[in-house]
Amino acid sequence: MRKSERQMLIKQIVLNNEVSTQDELLTFLHDKGVTATQATISRDIKELNLVKTPSGDGGIKYTIYQNDQVTLEEKLDSTIKSVVTDVTQVQFINVVKTLPGNAHVIGALIDDIHYPEIVGTVAGNDTIMLISKTDEEAEGVFRHFDGVLRENE
Repeated sequence: MRKSERQMLIKQIVLNNEVSTQDELLTFLHDKGVTATQATISRDIKELNLVKTPSGDGGIKYTIYQNDQVTLEEKLDSTIKSVVTDVTQVQFINVVKTLPGNAHVIGALIDDIHYPEIVGTVAGNDTIMLISKTDEEAEGVFRHFDGVLRENE
């Protein structure tokens, strides 16, 4: 199966089912006769802009992030509002907590934007470290994230 066909199938699966993990997505694909690795699915998730959002039963599920008419900065702010739960500055590093499975989304957006105040990102499942050159640059990053989060209050 071609990548485009697999990704179209993934979109259909996510739209029609509550899928909360990559393993569940792999199972759905397997049931449709598609064999893929976890690494392939992980890349597909990133390319399809899938993010985890709250589901109706109190859990989380993959959702297709749809907002193609905005700048990357607006997309970042929208994503911060949707998935970031906390941000803490520790000297020249900001530690950002997200809903599970969403740290890579924030990291990818920041990497795409190329903020001069951020020299590197390290993302896990629900935590991302934003590394700056100086404490002052990190404080500017913190103020931005904190300000966006406070807009939700």
